[in-house]
Amino acid sequence: MKLIELTTSGVQVDVHYDYTPEEPMVMYYGDGSGYPGSPAAVYIHKVEVDYTDITEIICDNTLEDLEQQILDYYEQ
Repeated sequence: MKLIELTTSGVQVDVHYDYTPEEPMVMYYGDGSGYPGSPAAVYIHKVEVDYTDITEIICDNTLEDLEQQILDYYEQ
């Protein structure tokens, strides 16, 4: 599990998360099979403000914003 400090809606939060990088597509393996690949993914375990867990009271849009900020961080 990783930790990053982000700002959302003007509030600084600590986000505990897991990140899985993108897996590229493979058209064909030697046996003729392939792999469609998968996009990068972020799973947020916990969001804290001043060491207080606020994960359960955050709206879905805020969680999506935090996930996008983390994905953007890895794309730099």
